[in-house]
Amino acid sequence: MEATSYRCPCCGASLTFGADSQEMHCASCDNTFPLESVEQASHLHVEDTTDAQMHWDMPTADSLSQQDASSLHAFRCSTCGAEILTEKEIAATECVYCGNPTILPGVLEGAYKPDGVIPFQKTKEEAQVAFKNHCKGKKLLPSGFYTDARLEKITGVYVPFWLFSCETESDMTFNATRTHVTREGQYMVTRTSHYLIHRGGHINFDQVPVDGSLKMDDTMMESIEPFDAHKIQDFQIAYLSGYQAQRHDVSAESCAPRVNARIRQSVQSVIRDTVAGYHTVTPAKTQVNLYNTKVKQILMPVWLLNTKWNDQMYTFAMNGQTGRFIGDLPTDKGKFWKWLLGLTFGLGIGGCVLLFVLMTMGVI
Repeated sequence: MEATSYRCPCCGASLTFGADSQEMHCASCDNTFPLESVEQASHLHVEDTTDAQMHWDMPTADSLSQQDASSLHAFRCSTCGAEILTEKEIAATECVYCGNPTILPGVLEGAYKPDGVIPFQKTKEEAQVAFKNHCKGKKLLPSGFYTDARLEKITGVYVPFWLFSCETESDMTFNATRTHVTREGQYMVTRTSHYLIHRGGHINFDQVPVDGSLKMDDTMMESIEPFDAHKIQDFQIAYLSGYQAQRHDVSAESCAPRVNARIRQSVQSVIRDTVAGYHTVTPAKTQVNLYNTKVKQILMPVWLLNTKWNDQMYTFAMNGQTGRFIGDLPTDKGKFWKWLLGLTFGLGIGGCVLLFVLMTMGVI
């Protein structure tokens, strides 16, 4: 199987999808081309005749174990001819030998073919600026953490998401109380009235996202939401050129409990807001029924940086559509103790000055 690599019709260099222009871009000659034109050109195959008829009997190496073989795929780079060995979920990457962006065939087909894709709107340069701003002003950040080499490791990845849409019919009961305090003679009497409250409603949920990748932290992916699902485009494999991509390795069925919990929590929050005028309100029972359910798989754009500091892994992520950036930064313990000692010393000096002023004024 030969991997797909889109070539510039003008100079023959590799093409990548440009987040700014929303077209295929050649970094060598700076030309841009519409997706449709590149797709049409990619179907024109002209092959040179070679000495492929000359066969050599080579010694065979030990084969991979069945488990390893089932988890790895081998493809041939269409530019330099090198063999690319990847995990079976990887759909787009770059050749480690020539550096050209490569889309691997057959990975996003059949049950793994996405229903759509949200193209990258934010460039790598914008992701690098966001990382700089994230580090800016952090006095306790280790001096060697922020480097240009680390910035270059920021990678654009299309992450597989499942989008769940449904209608809900919900019923909830609450235990509520109202408390009144009155004086009767020399006593303060507290009277508490108890209420059983019933609420119901019809709520629609449109395209609730849950990431379908084991490699991605679910909490982190939820933290860079929302994505604007109304800007989903029909899936074209050219969108993947110049980025990494993977197919889902978590099924929609496995994601259902997570999306159910999100829907249930949202229903409880909305209906709870309709109960007012009580001193205490406690949910008792919640029933949520789903109707007209739909599930789609979409590739979402994410800029990622996985980096180590003192043998600890730190992950940063940016929404490739909106620019929302998150990630925890390391702390320099030496700087922390210097800051704490300086703060303690400063507070001590300030306290002494204040005490001297008060004594001078005769307050103490």
